[in-house]
Amino acid sequence: MRRYQPPFNGKRYLLNLNTGEIHDLEQETPQCKIDEISPDHIYTSDDYLDIQAEAGMHRLVFANGCHYCNRSKDTG
Repeated sequence: MRRYQPPFNGKRYLLNLNTGEIHDLEQETPQCKIDEISPDHIYTSDDYLDIQAEAGMHRLVFANGCHYCNRSKDTG
């Protein structure tokens, strides 16, 4: 479910800047543990390509879709 309070601001995708995990908030599950991510480590966007570009800017070579909510982008 999308979250509308900051730092989520109703955006669909969330990049954990600490781990490189990319979450799809429309498919969020309890296993994603979104509430445990520090707000300082959150980058959100509605555009998946924007999320990937941001991951590259942070040198997150291993940016990867979350196994639980973004399985089609999970590469292991």
